[in-house]
Amino acid sequence: MRSLVGMLAVVSLFSSAPAGATDVMNRDRKTYRIKVQGEGKLSISYHTIRGGGTMYGLCGYSFCTFQIGRSKVSATRNDRLVIQNGRFGR
Repeated sequence: MRSLVGMLAVVSLFSSAPAGATDVMNRDRKTYRIKVQGEGKLSISYHTIRGGGTMYGLCGYSFCTFQIGRSKVSATRNDRLVIQNGRFGR
């Protein structure tokens, strides 16, 4: 019985820890296509964010590079990025 209680405590401890991934909020009315490149060139993905929208969890790596057209920024997985006037900011 004690081992069951101990195991449940460990499971609840790990399940309550935040996963951490980069969020992007679009303050423009325009829809953008975002290129996300994880830790060098490990993975490249594309996401479409609508005007006034927010996307959660775009980067699960230690760091990622985000790009819209010529605007490019690096962020860690715990950062929050903002798109305003077609450019990335924090």
